[in-house]
Amino acid sequence: MINRPIISFFFLCQSCFFQAQNTVESGFWSIGLIQEFHKFNQFSCARVQFEKNKNSFAINLGFSPQKATQHIFGSTTSIDYARLWKFHRVSFGPACVFSIDTYVFGTRFSYLHSSVGYRFVIGKQWQFFQEGSVGPTMESFTYQNQLNKHFTWNCHFKFGVQYALR
Repeated sequence: MINRPIISFFFLCQSCFFQAQNTVESGFWSIGLIQEFHKFNQFSCARVQFEKNKNSFAINLGFSPQKATQHIFGSTTSIDYARLWKFHRVSFGPACVFSIDTYVFGTRFSYLHSSVGYRFVIGKQWQFFQEGSVGPTMESFTYQNQLNKHFTWNCHFKFGVQYALR
């Protein structure tokens, strides 16, 4: 008879005995706006980011206001990864970026970028960040039925603000 209340108490209070099960940190989403500068162009982008532990994954979709003034639609899509270490309200760490930019000016131009660099973030709920990276770029276009490809080095700078949905 006495064993039943003890066993029932043990199962009801199980989470109190095993604190490690309660300390799992879940990830959170952020949304934001960024301004990105390349060697070839600049882009205004919307950003969606997922952060869990120290890892941060983001997708950026944007357009080129510089090309829009020339009545050309230039688009970009990029994927970012960063490993951030936090010090109070400041985070810093290495970042990798993969992106593709395209625009049509009689001929379709495509730029494929890959780069490594850093990300610097200030804030908790509202976050301001700056990112810089360097890496190779492949430019490709077709002219007179011939595919042309050129490789060059490119630098990327991003400035942005994002809001963490916690």
